Amino acid sequence: MKNSAKNIYRRHEYIEALLQEADKNKLSVTELASLCGVSLMTIRRDLSTLENMGIVTRFHGFACLNHHYKFKDNSPMNSNIEKIKMSIGHMVANFIHSGDTIFINTSSTALYTLDHLSNKSVDIITNNLRIHEQIHKNSLNPSSTVLITGGELRLPKEALTGSLAEEAVGRVISDVAVIGCSGFSLKNGITTSNANESKINRIMIEQTQGKVIVVADYRKINNDSSFFVANADCVDILITDEFSDCEAINEMKKAGMQVIQANVDFNISKKDTHSSLVLDIH
Repeated sequence: MKNSAKNIYRRHEYIEALLQEADKNKLSVTELASLCGVSLMTIRRDLSTLENMGIVTRFHGFACLNHHYKFKDNSPMNSNIEKIKMSIGHMVANFIHSGDTIFINTSSTALYTLDHLSNKSVDIITNNLRIHEQIHKNSLNPSSTVLITGGELRLPKEALTGSLAEEAVGRVISDVAVIGCSGFSLKNGITTSNANESKINRIMIEQTQGKVIVVADYRKINNDSSFFVANADCVDILITDEFSDCEAINEMKKAGMQVIQANVDFNISKKDTHSSLVLDIH
């Protein structure tokens, strides 16, 4: 069928590729409809979805490719992608309980989990110096404890790595690990673009006696990165978003992985972003 989930996903990829090659990264709605062989109504619906994904910006009669939607860009300049990441973080909070000890790695998505723990007293161990943002926002419960690993500071990500950070993590047994990544697939598991972070992420997983939760938005599913962290079977729960490749998600579920997709209301303010389940939990 022309508008099956698989075909829609592939058409979205094609639209993105067309805009990447287009002059000034923009094309008219009419041109896109013709190139894709679909109606104007269909292409407008596609562009609406791509705009929610943070990939394009729509204007009257045409669309432009955004320049800040790839995950290699660490600057939070794309508000829709930030909302997607925040919705994933909100979903993670459902699996954290008062009294838990939690690993949070250097992922901004993982860090958003802390925005939703004000009613839970937890112990947080992290090598993510950006946790000061949560402290300044008073989003943490006053009785929660934050332990920062120490180590070599890597900018601009504000990540702590190296032997000191690894030793600090290795002395803790956690109940939950919230691990962001650069890529995730059944074949290659959790991967990252930073060699210095791969080992400390692996130690966090090894030192977790409870649930290992991987957070990865649609851009990272089946998009393997350079440095291996852990196999896919080390993951208890994958939390992603509604825009992830349906084929990849189905394969992960068939392999026995618990997969949850977060859905975002893009009409609400960034502060109030919330999420809901759009896939069955297995």
